[in-house]
Amino acid sequence: MLIQSQNKDEVVNFNNVINIQITDCDGDYVISAIALVGVEDFYRELGYYQTEERAKEVLQEIITRYKNWENLKAGQPTGLCLPVYEMPKE
Repeated sequence: MLIQSQNKDEVVNFNNVINIQITDCDGDYVISAIALVGVEDFYRELGYYQTEERAKEVLQEIITRYKNWENLKAGQPTGLCLPVYEMPKE
């Protein structure tokens, strides 16, 4: 599955992601990913949200989309099974 960043300038392959986290960044909440590509790891900011609650909702949407995609590949489709998650603006 792929995750397209909020500002649409980057795509992260979920298969390379080691960690996705929410961090308080001066009153905004940023969702970021740490991914491994080859022997290098990199940190990418995927999106900013005004509240921690909204950031957690978006993170849950990513988890749900990933589970649905994996279920589809296993022949047991559930919910929305698209291979790309686009980070919402708000």
